[in-house]
Amino acid sequence: MKKQNNENKVEYKVTVLKAKEIKDGKVTFDCEVNGIKIYSCWYNEYKTKDGKDGTMLSFPSYKGSDGKYYNYVWFPISQELKDDIIAQIEKLV
Repeated sequence: MKKQNNENKVEYKVTVLKAKEIKDGKVTFDCEVNGIKIYSCWYNEYKTKDGKDGTMLSFPSYKGSDGKYYNYVWFPISQELKDDIIAQIEKLV
């Protein structure tokens, strides 16, 4: 297995610009990541099969001719960054 070089590690600064609750705990939001605006992201709260609370962040996507959905914007999100994004969304909703 190849080791990751810490010099190549990218840090992401995310600012949630606006958020709007749609229904059933679903929120659409726009954000800025390292100066680049991303529109139409989703935040969703849900219950797992065993009844635990779960959360999910989704990026904008399109439906391919094969019926599957594909993200056209993506960046890696650590748990710490996810928690920060969710906190920003909750302040705006």
